Amino acid sequence: MLNRQQLDQFHRDGVVVLRGVFGDDELGALWQAADQVQQEALAGMGTGHSYRQVDGHQQYFRTDGVLWRQYAAFRMATVHPSLLAAVGQCLGHPFMPINDSLVVKLPHSGVAIPWHQDPPYEGPDGLPATFGVPNFTCDIYLDAATIDNGCVYALAGAHLVGHIELERFDQQELFSRADAVPLEMAPGDVLLHAISAPHGSKANDSDTLRRVFYVHYMANEVLETLYPAWVGTKRGFAPGDIRKVAAMIDERGGAGLPGPDPAHVELTPDGLVVAGDPVTPPRYWQALIAELAPDQVQATRTLLAKA
Repeated sequence: MLNRQQLDQFHRDGVVVLRGVFGDDELGALWQAADQVQQEALAGMGTGHSYRQVDGHQQYFRTDGVLWRQYAAFRMATVHPSLLAAVGQCLGHPFMPINDSLVVKLPHSGVAIPWHQDPPYEGPDGLPATFGVPNFTCDIYLDAATIDNGCVYALAGAHLVGHIELERFDQQELFSRADAVPLEMAPGDVLLHAISAPHGSKANDSDTLRRVFYVHYMANEVLETLYPAWVGTKRGFAPGDIRKVAAMIDERGGAGLPGPDPAHVELTPDGLVVAGDPVTPPRYWQALIAELAPDQVQATRTLLAKA
C-alpha cells in the first residue's frame, strides 16, 4: 500500500515512482516474454506491432493489444498485488485493466518520442479541462531507463488543467525547462503518470535496451466518458472481462506467486476495489481542479509557470 506522502505526491505532481515492485523472479519471466515479442516484431511477424521512420528505415518501437492474449508473464504482472493496491489507492473508484502495451527502445534505435499529452488531451484540439476522476497509465520497467537511453521526462504538477500548449515550444526548449524532470528507473520499478501530464523522451543512442510494459487501468466512468470507442472493443467492466481478471489472479496463484489480499484488493462484479487507508476520495481531481486559481490555470496551460 502507498503511504500518505506517496499518494499526495501523485495527486500534486501527476507522477509517482514506486521502487522495486517486481522482483527478479517475475522480471525473468517478463524479460523472456518481451524477448519473444521483440523477435517477432523485428522479423515482421505477428500483429499489434508499430514502427517509426528513423533515418529512412522502419524501426520497431511498440506492440499493443496482444500481450495478455499471448503471454502468461504479462497477464500475471497485471494483477501483482502491490501494483493493484497502488492503482486502487490513486483512483478511488472500482477499476479494471483496459489496455496493454510494450514500448521498446532498441540500442542505437533513435525513436525519440516528442513531448505530448495522451488522448484525449493530446494536440491543439485536446480536451480543454482535465476529467474529475484520476486517469493514468501504469508503466512497469523491465530494463533500466536512463538519460542516455531515452528515459521519460515529465512536467510535474501540470496535469489538472486539460490541454497544455506544448505546440508553442520546440522540443529542446521543453527538455531544457527547470521543471522537466528525468524519470530514471531501475528494472522492477513502476511509474504511475497522469494521462494529462506532459511527457516526452529523447532518442536511445546508447548500447542499452529500454523496455516498458504499460497497463492502462481505469474507472468505468473514465472509460465510458473519455474513450467511448473503446467500449466493447477493448477490455472493460463486462462480466466476461471480470472473469478474465479472475483467471489472471488464478494463473498467478498457480505459478506460486502471491495474489491480491482480499483485505486490501477485492475483485467484485463492479471491478477491482481497494480497501484500507489512505485511499483517494471519489472524483478527487474535480475537487483539486476547483481549488485552482484562474491565473494559475492559464499560466500552466501556456507553460509560463516555472519556465
